[in-house]
Amino acid sequence: MFRPAICFLILLSASVLNAQDRLAGATLVLYNAKDPDSVELARHYAAARAIPAGQVLGFDLPVSEEIARAEFESRLANPLRQKLVENGWWTLEGESTVSSSRIRFLAIIRGVPLKISPDSSIGPAPKTDGLPRAIAARNEASVDSELAALGLPDVGFAGIVPNPYFGRFTPILDESVFLGLLLPSRLDAPTPAMVRAMIDEAIATEKEGLWGWAYVDGRNITSGGYTEGDNWMRNLVKILRQSGVPTIFDNLPATFAENFPITDAAVYFGWYAGDINGPFAREDFRFKPGAVAVHLHSFSAASLRGASSQWCGPLIARGAAATLGNVYEPYLSLTANLDIFQDRLMAGLTLAEAAWMSQRALSWMGVVIGDPLYRPYEAWNRFSDPRNRAPNPFRRFRSITLGARANILNAILPIHEAAMETGDSMFLEALGNAQWDAGHAAAALDSFRDALKLARDPAVKTRLEMEITFVSRRVPPEEFKEEPPPEDLPMEPRPEGFLPAEMESDPSLFKPAPPPLPGWLPNLPYPDL
Repeated sequence: MFRPAICFLILLSASVLNAQDRLAGATLVLYNAKDPDSVELARHYAAARAIPAGQVLGFDLPVSEEIARAEFESRLANPLRQKLVENGWWTLEGESTVSSSRIRFLAIIRGVPLKISPDSSIGPAPKTDGLPRAIAARNEASVDSELAALGLPDVGFAGIVPNPYFGRFTPILDESVFLGLLLPSRLDAPTPAMVRAMIDEAIATEKEGLWGWAYVDGRNITSGGYTEGDNWMRNLVKILRQSGVPTIFDNLPATFAENFPITDAAVYFGWYAGDINGPFAREDFRFKPGAVAVHLHSFSAASLRGASSQWCGPLIARGAAATLGNVYEPYLSLTANLDIFQDRLMAGLTLAEAAWMSQRALSWMGVVIGDPLYRPYEAWNRFSDPRNRAPNPFRRFRSITLGARANILNAILPIHEAAMETGDSMFLEALGNAQWDAGHAAAALDSFRDALKLARDPAVKTRLEMEITFVSRRVPPEEFKEEPPPEDLPMEPRPEGFLPAEMESDPSLFKPAPPPLPGWLPNLPYPDL
């Protein structure tokens, strides 16, 4: 007779497998039949995710990252639409309304074009009436974002489309309202070998979940048109810490310095440099397997073929399994809302679900890179037998945080106990960073100094010495005093409209904005990131 705990584990395993089967059954794999690497990668991914062979589709496409609008329609969009209907994956009501759908995810394989070039012969679409011309007149887009809107009603030909999935929480397989919506994610990187690694490491990471440090790089912007981006960064820090992820927040105008040691990096969010820089630019830098890493920039995904230019390609080249980017200028408010993205990921949703929940617009510039079915945090939310787990200090840190009402500042004693028992400096360094950001300078300095006594990794020792110096120089020891922490920055309410109210009411936001740092932003006749 099975013991109750063993029976529960068997039922749980069956439930997890059933969920995986449902996701695989709702996924199409799209590849370029002209590209041998694309063919092989499609087979590899389909086998790894147990996606039926009949749902792996090849298309006769140019072997280039950019495709013309007419060619996109004739060689990819229309044939895909036809296959969805002919194979019974879509049921149509009338000529174009999708009334039922068995397919919700698209895995787009390296070799399928990345972006659709602008076409000056196409005028603004009727559906863009009322939008500023700087947005309405645009018809370039990422291929992926265009395919996301393929089954939505009255979309028409080119031009921005409101995303009905923006800000939602419902898993797409339970979503009964937007049946024609597709959630694409791209398995693409500078080399085919990097794509295979992305696939394999994502699947391996799911077994135990994604554990490690989070690094968030803000710019200390509190007013003006760029405040929204820094609000996302501040919200990210709050979400990560409340979820029990040790987090380092750089809130200085520049990006992380080249000599800043980054270790055990499972999560990275930052902005705003044109090409990969700082510690990430080192060829020997590596994220933890399965890492989620995003740098917000107008052209972060203009190409995915380089390992040292833009951001998305280099981040994947350095071991990240998932990232987000833009193929052309998107405007800040029309790029991914990064706090929503990380929040949904940590709730256990797939990469594709979380990413498209964070995008306000479709038929636009955004692209999701990684396995669409990747769930880096789903393992956090299910039971598993602790006796079969290897010791994991990050898991213990999370447990302590959640036990302290999701506020590590309430857990000083158990954090010190864990640090002493494990000899791991991570506990005290994470506490020190939270104390510093809350305005508790003296306590932060003590935590950093205590952490340095435990640190064994030379890189961690160097980082702690830098943190100690940073705090000491800004608040001399004789002036240390405890100050009440600033008010928590609440998560901004999710807007109900398509564009943020400020973009609709303030025409000045559609005038040129000066770059915050020379050379970082392109000189365009409309506001950019």
